[in-house]
Amino acid sequence: MHGFEHTGSHAVPALRATIEQYVDRRSGARHVHMATEAQESAFLAGFPTLLDTSDGRAHILEHLALSGSRRFPVRAPFFAMLRRSLATHMNARTHADRTAYLFASTDRRDFFNLLDVYLDACFHPTLDYLDFLQEGWRHVLEDGKLALRGVVLSEMQGAMADPMHALRHGVVAALFKGTGYAADPGGDPLAIPGLSHTMLRAFHARHYHPSQAVFMSAGRIAPAQIQERIAACVPALQAGRAERLLPALACAWTAARAQQLRIPAQDGQPGGHGLQLAWVLGETGDALGRCSAELLWAGLLGDAAAPLRAALEAAGFGRPARLAGLDTDMRQMVFHVGMEGLDAARVDDARRLILSTLERVAAAGVAEPVLRCALRDLRYRQRDTDGGGHTPFALRRLLQALPLALYGGDVLDGFDNAPALAVLDARVGDPGFFKGLVRALLDNPTRLDTHVVPDGAYFAARAAAQQQALAARQAALPGAERARIEADAAALAARQALAADKALLPRIRPGDIDARARPLPAVERLDGGAWVVEAATNGITHARVLYDVSHLPADDWPWLALYVRVLPELGVGARDFRAAAAWRRAAAPEFRVGIDTAAAQDGGLHIDIAFCAAGLEGDEAALADLLAASAAGVRFDETARLAFLVERAVRQRMEGVSGAGRDVAMLAACAPLSAARRFWNAVDGIDALPFHAALGRLCRTPDGMARLAARLAALHAQVTAAAPARLCIGSGAAARALARLLAAPDAFGAAPVRQAAAAPVPRQPAANLALLGGGQVNHCAMAWRAPGIAHPDAAPLAVAAELMTAWLHRSLRERGGAYGAHAQYDGDARVFALASVHDPRLAGTYADFMAALDTLAHGDLDPESIEEAIVGAIKALDRPLPPQREAIYAWQARRAGVTPALRQGWRAAVLACTAAQIGAAARTWLAPAAASRAAFVGAAGQDLAGMTALDLAAMAAAPTA
Repeated sequence: MHGFEHTGSHAVPALRATIEQYVDRRSGARHVHMATEAQESAFLAGFPTLLDTSDGRAHILEHLALSGSRRFPVRAPFFAMLRRSLATHMNARTHADRTAYLFASTDRRDFFNLLDVYLDACFHPTLDYLDFLQEGWRHVLEDGKLALRGVVLSEMQGAMADPMHALRHGVVAALFKGTGYAADPGGDPLAIPGLSHTMLRAFHARHYHPSQAVFMSAGRIAPAQIQERIAACVPALQAGRAERLLPALACAWTAARAQQLRIPAQDGQPGGHGLQLAWVLGETGDALGRCSAELLWAGLLGDAAAPLRAALEAAGFGRPARLAGLDTDMRQMVFHVGMEGLDAARVDDARRLILSTLERVAAAGVAEPVLRCALRDLRYRQRDTDGGGHTPFALRRLLQALPLALYGGDVLDGFDNAPALAVLDARVGDPGFFKGLVRALLDNPTRLDTHVVPDGAYFAARAAAQQQALAARQAALPGAERARIEADAAALAARQALAADKALLPRIRPGDIDARARPLPAVERLDGGAWVVEAATNGITHARVLYDVSHLPADDWPWLALYVRVLPELGVGARDFRAAAAWRRAAAPEFRVGIDTAAAQDGGLHIDIAFCAAGLEGDEAALADLLAASAAGVRFDETARLAFLVERAVRQRMEGVSGAGRDVAMLAACAPLSAARRFWNAVDGIDALPFHAALGRLCRTPDGMARLAARLAALHAQVTAAAPARLCIGSGAAARALARLLAAPDAFGAAPVRQAAAAPVPRQPAANLALLGGGQVNHCAMAWRAPGIAHPDAAPLAVAAELMTAWLHRSLRERGGAYGAHAQYDGDARVFALASVHDPRLAGTYADFMAALDTLAHGDLDPESIEEAIVGAIKALDRPLPPQREAIYAWQARRAGVTPALRQGWRAAVLACTAAQIGAAARTWLAPAAASRAAFVGAAGQDLAGMTALDLAAMAAAPTA
């Protein structure tokens, strides 16, 4: 029997859940269960991982824990289980003060299979020395020269390419100097080689004791059954209690401090400086304090009408910083505000502007309706099942509550903010309340002022420091140490060459899988022409107004991307942009404009401009008015506002190139093969760089701005020339009420809905590009044109992608040191692609791509590996989406002609796939000569594997748009 005792239950109506809490009477381990009727069951195990160095020990331990355990002494059981389970999510995360191991599955048997593997990984990892060398770091001798390799090392070298990583860490490290938060939790590549295997094992023994653990689960499975399995897998629960580890609090300062911080930049242009102000606030576990801080952000910076954001945008220099708002990833909250895009001489002006504006708001306050809208938005976010990327809703809720459970807060506050919001409801009517929040921020002396300096030599300096350390090490390298490095390399290579004994791991077989395709929600067309999908959206109603622009020429594509980016921040009708921002805020908690693309069965491309809004049930009239007015009355005549928005978009696009290397490489490789990828390469990839450079030049003159505004106004007229399709999602009554409002004759005009032909697939020569973008690691991509899912070869290619991912993991990650490697068949975009991420190699990676292709086309394929690949392909088909995204997918499938029969046939073909079919499809579609290649290249001087070098900085300066 388990020793967990029930300590309380709490219903959370907004989540349609009950939170149940348990404590193990022997060890003190906690179990928190979120009981729901959701299809998925989820689990996580969390531990405090407190740091005093940036050597990456918590991050490397996360990798090693999933690299083999006492019960499952298998190489890389985590990656093996990705292919042997129906998990809808598997991951582990290292945060600033904690590590979480998490998974979700829709299959009960699979859930307990994964639970066994995860529990053994956490409490009984083998922590093998050779795994440490592979996943963490190791010295290698390459042509007699000492070098470094390791998966985490490569991952963090890639992370350093993101200027926001350097900025946030530099600010947090100074604010929390003397605490573990001053360390980089992912690890600094310059410090990682200071970690030894012995130090790592000691760190695990201290931090992964059962008395430190918090177990969390969600779904329909009874918590007692989960507790029985925990008790069986973790006998150390009986070993008694240890004092809980708590992260230290930051020392309070008596006066504000200042620092200068260098961050990576494409160049050292004068306009690349910035100023960041950051305050340490109260503990994150204080629900009322946290909601009050969220209210402070909304009142100051929530939209263009908010006083601090308005002042920063109207300054005439710079723009609001991207690092802004409330950071709750640590035990204490941090409030960020700042400006970027500054000349060095304007940094002090930016500081004076921020502080003087805060003084003004502390005296004048903000209007009560603004605060009421902010509270409504907090309630909306509590219910919203989307917004978490690929992380399921239940796991997002568990992760939100985990730090409270670890560090002594009330875990219920992580699930239910209603009590805190009720208190704030009563307080925001007092004009002095918000003024007091601003005054407390101004009077808080624990404030850091950071002058952010762009450093065009950032990567070169780090690479030089690493090479200098390696050269010094090699110069003093004794013969015995050289022999040990060579022996370690040989032992690791021999181990990596061994076939994994996967028989020890549990598995789901193709015969265990339901042969029926999961049904999609019904899409109903009402008499007025609008479409309705009923979905369990937690009391939220979603609307999408979709204008078909498939007929527009390719020259308009980058303009469409600019159009959707600026439109939500422009004026509407008689309202200028600030009045429009306040109006939007009052109307709905969510409003945006985006681009949807969907492939047609003939290989063409449907492109929609989507006006999207969402609100709580009862807000249907406001949503309909917001959408109709935004589509009909948007203003392009406020050229100063438009210039600000365009300049901001240009600067952020140019500054973000190095951090988006993996996407840039994949788009460049796939664009010649696919209409969808060509579109996105034109708006987000390398083809967009000259366009953004041209926009920057247009913004510099009144004539240029007049031309730009006229082009966007003409584009808006083209977009809205025909009536749109209207899709409403939510509970039956609310969705239908909104659909009727959107279908009214005066809502979007009486013109017929455009049924544009899908854009034809362009025929372009394959790419062969080495994109020189800066950094220390590479991102490699290789792609082929592939058939849609109706083709007989589609299922074999989907299974082939799963097989290739397994092979590439061994060659690129285990042996090559890349952070990630995968293959993908995309039947919608009609491409098959291979990719590596944060990769220290380039030519060697492409050689490994070719070797894997040869095995696929001509080798003997292992039957068990094929079965695993089939399970992986089916899992991708069955992964549940949030209700509103599932509804959108159903609508898009209907429009694209993806019928239930086609989906069922596709599933049956995957389940029945054979080795002969896989080999034949590979030989037909994946010929080496037909490949399109592109790599984002970090360090210069590498073997480019025969690819043509293209300097992205030079391309960004090209004179054409």
